[in-house]
Amino acid sequence: MAGNIGTVLGFFKKMASTPLYYTVNKYVCCNELRYGDLVGTDGQGNEYYQNNDYFLGRNRWVQYKEPNWLILKSDASDIPAEWHAWMHYMSDDTPVTKPPAERKFHMEHRPNMSPIFNERYTPSTTTKPKVESWTPGQPQ
Repeated sequence: MAGNIGTVLGFFKKMASTPLYYTVNKYVCCNELRYGDLVGTDGQGNEYYQNNDYFLGRNRWVQYKEPNWLILKSDASDIPAEWHAWMHYMSDDTPVTKPPAERKFHMEHRPNMSPIFNERYTPSTTTKPKVESWTPGQPQ
């Protein structure tokens, strides 16, 4: 269990060098406190961390740009595709070390808009309605 001493010392080093809001935000959101090395930042300002002292599957995480104090505004769709591959262990190379190839068909990343009523996708129908509404007093 010699690795735990290094983990505890590293944790206190991180606590001394990070702002208090980071620590409180992380505890409120995840009910845990983590420390790790900053691997990179995406275009939206989200920060990606890694610490190989943790178990595989728990050693990579994202700290979203907007803190989640009372309303949990962050969503997994806030992570762009190039960082998604690194977060899910599809690649060990981050987009910082190995940038993805530029393609003509790539679009700018947009998070999921379903919770926002005005911006959500509503399908339009192209079929004629089977039942027509009837109002009393009108001839048919």
